[in-house]
Amino acid sequence: VGKPAMGGTNPVALVPKETPLPASSIDSAFDAPTQPAPKLSNKQLKARRYAQANAKPQLAVEIAHPGQSYHPDREQHQDAIGEALSIEIRRNEAEEYKSKPISEGMSDFTKEFIVGSDDEEEESSDEEEEEGEESAGAVTMELIKKKGKLTKAQRNKQKRVKAEETALKERRAKKQFMHQLNEAHIHNKAVKKTEKEQAERQLELTKLRNEKRAQPLGKGVWETISQKDPIRAPSLPVALTDELGSGNGGLRTVTPKGSLVTDRLESMVSRNMIQKRKADGRRIVQGKRRPKVKGAQGTEYLLM
Repeated sequence: VGKPAMGGTNPVALVPKETPLPASSIDSAFDAPTQPAPKLSNKQLKARRYAQANAKPQLAVEIAHPGQSYHPDREQHQDAIGEALSIEIRRNEAEEYKSKPISEGMSDFTKEFIVGSDDEEEESSDEEEEEGEESAGAVTMELIKKKGKLTKAQRNKQKRVKAEETALKERRAKKQFMHQLNEAHIHNKAVKKTEKEQAERQLELTKLRNEKRAQPLGKGVWETISQKDPIRAPSLPVALTDELGSGNGGLRTVTPKGSLVTDRLESMVSRNMIQKRKADGRRIVQGKRRPKVKGAQGTEYLLM
């Protein structure tokens, strides 16, 4: 196809013709997926609605403590330092408990008790040997008298005694039963009091359970981590009094604290969005793989 040129020696400029490619020549592998969404069953829809209705509220970004500011109030700053100090104290206690040996040996009281018991056993054994020697020298024989046949009067007397004992037991049982009937109101009062205490206790537990359920996920992340795993818990990012700089409190004089990546990861873990990688690897004992059990070595401090 030609068209007049704007100038020059060539009177006509050559332009290639553009022809669109047919739709059939386009590779279908580059097409967007057109698969229909899978149809959910009534059971799956019901489970999804139940999960959405009972889902706990989540807090994506927790508001930092006022004492963590670059120019905080003195009291608020001391409160933040106190929270950071509690986390470090809990970490030190866990490390001390982990490094402490299981047993420090027998105490002095136990040793004295064991030594005293050994001496007493030796003395008692000596006394028994002496008594055995004395008894071996003098052997006595006792004749067992055979019971003779009872007379009719004696048999009748035994029957009368047994009948009186049976009648006495019946009277005592009847008297005890009447006494229990008279004390029925006392037992009824005690049962009502116990039921009232149990109802109040159940009401209190229900209230605490509802408060815990209403608490949003992602709140109090540092305290929760410190309670679950105090050794691997990160430190609370708060500046010390000497690190705040001059009294002006400028941003250029503040020492950076904490890590944004750690903060976001811990928040996502607390909201059950991701799972932490287990620090302990596979447990292999004598060439055999052992499953990790609760209270294994290195995690005893979690039972404190």
